[in-house]
Amino acid sequence: MPSLSRDTQRKYDIIRAIDHMDRPSLQDISEATGIPAGTVKRQLTSIREEFKVKILFIRDPSSPEGAMGYYALEGWGILDPNSFRVHFGDSTS
Repeated sequence: MPSLSRDTQRKYDIIRAIDHMDRPSLQDISEATGIPAGTVKRQLTSIREEFKVKILFIRDPSSPEGAMGYYALEGWGILDPNSFRVHFGDSTS
């Protein structure tokens, strides 16, 4: 894997986790990546802004105030999904 900054590596780890997992919650992403949940939330905002990646939070209507839910990758923005998966899709941090 190419040498990446810690910030970029974290972003890619989060994207990879959402791409590979079925209906990942914030906690699922945090556990899969080893990144604290608060940092995951900040990085999600950054990923959306910097890479124009469309990551949705799908709320569980049965949870109180819709607080529970999962993340879904709905659009890759400026990233090419095939190239991303070839270079970063199967590695772990």
